[in-house]
Amino acid sequence: MTDARGSTTGDRDLEALLADISLESATAGRWLSKSEVVGRLAREFQEAAESAFSQIRTAAKGTGFIGKVAVHCTGERRGTRYAFGVRPVGPPAQRSEKPAPIGRADARLGGIRDFAVPARPIEAGTIEVVHGDNLDVIRGFGDQSFDLIYIDPPFNTGRSQSRTRIRTERDDEGDRVGFQGRRYRTTVVGVSAYADSFDDYMAFLVPRLEEAHRLLKPNGSFFLHLDYREVHYAKVALDQIFGRESFINEIIWAYDYGARATNRWSPKHDNILWYAKDPGCYCFNFDEMDRIPYMAPSLVGEEKAARGKTPTDTWWNTIVSPNGKEKTGYPTQKPLGILSRIVRIHSRPGDHLLDFFAGSGSFGEAAASHGRNVTLVDNNGEAIEVMRRRFANYVSTFRTADSVVEDSSPAVDTLESFAAVPNIDANTAVGVLEQPAADRASEPSTAKKAASRKPAPVETSQRSLF
Repeated sequence: MTDARGSTTGDRDLEALLADISLESATAGRWLSKSEVVGRLAREFQEAAESAFSQIRTAAKGTGFIGKVAVHCTGERRGTRYAFGVRPVGPPAQRSEKPAPIGRADARLGGIRDFAVPARPIEAGTIEVVHGDNLDVIRGFGDQSFDLIYIDPPFNTGRSQSRTRIRTERDDEGDRVGFQGRRYRTTVVGVSAYADSFDDYMAFLVPRLEEAHRLLKPNGSFFLHLDYREVHYAKVALDQIFGRESFINEIIWAYDYGARATNRWSPKHDNILWYAKDPGCYCFNFDEMDRIPYMAPSLVGEEKAARGKTPTDTWWNTIVSPNGKEKTGYPTQKPLGILSRIVRIHSRPGDHLLDFFAGSGSFGEAAASHGRNVTLVDNNGEAIEVMRRRFANYVSTFRTADSVVEDSSPAVDTLESFAAVPNIDANTAVGVLEQPAADRASEPSTAKKAASRKPAPVETSQRSLF
């Protein structure tokens, strides 16, 4: 082989370098990766480094020597390691785990994406998460308990909904090629999945829709989020349960992301059905509606153009960005932009909201961050763990279907902070705060027990603006 100066780099030169590596304190008696070996060769032989490494690899798998220096190797493919001189005792040392960057999956979190934990707004509401079969759980809730119910059940796609999370690390023998031809080693650290196939989907869904109607307050609204596969059957069922006159809108959430079909028009929308329990009395906060730009602002004047126009029943909003801070890694996560609009316009601060197909908890975050109190139900253990991380900064309680409290947020330690917890009177708050801090920490459910008392129903009335 030839070095950078054009001279031939013979076996004696390589043998001398390997002899030095076998004696140096940093490399003697240890296994070295290909990148470590090639890096050292490059300092000596420059462009001829790859050729020198080929000699090492051939010798390791053949005679086991270059000159008088023994060459050893262990492992396969991207896990192959090399040693020179005396064979190291024991297997190669495992790489130390580095914290996964925000937005990547972390094996130490059970494969959950290491997403940024949302901050808790000052006026945030409380969150209750129940782990259990949603039909059994919601049958235990009292009549007319909720002001707004939103659910995003499985769409009955006929397949498992899954999302594989990986971690990538630089490795010259890696299994994927990235920017500028650099190679990376891929490690699968988790897979989120849930079944989305039902022989009789409506038999699964209808009992839950009937419970939703029972749980709604007289002026409450119900939102059902589906897609083209089952929405028409669901609307017929809801017309029977709520009455056709209670149907207010079908909202089309349109997006433009992902692959395109080649044999039909690409389906790029979801359907959200809105029913009001009383079609003459429901919450519709017109002034809370976000505005969107006019397509031809010059035709409407400066004032209108600056204010924007109100949305129609077709909402254009991108999906949750695969690399965005909002992404939790849970399959079929819905964007906060869509859910926050539903929360702001169809409920009031202090209202009690419900989502019994909670998933990653997006509706819970949208509700609590806007001052609503929310109950979330899900039977998927991974969904519960994602929500446990997501709501770490909120006043939240996690319990099982049989009311066993599994976990709760940090102890509430000021009278002012009790304002975020509904249905706790001043005497109860003072009594809790007078306990030693250690006792409060050991009984995190004290505030939640007080909050669980059902308030007297408050009748509100706001005429539809449609």
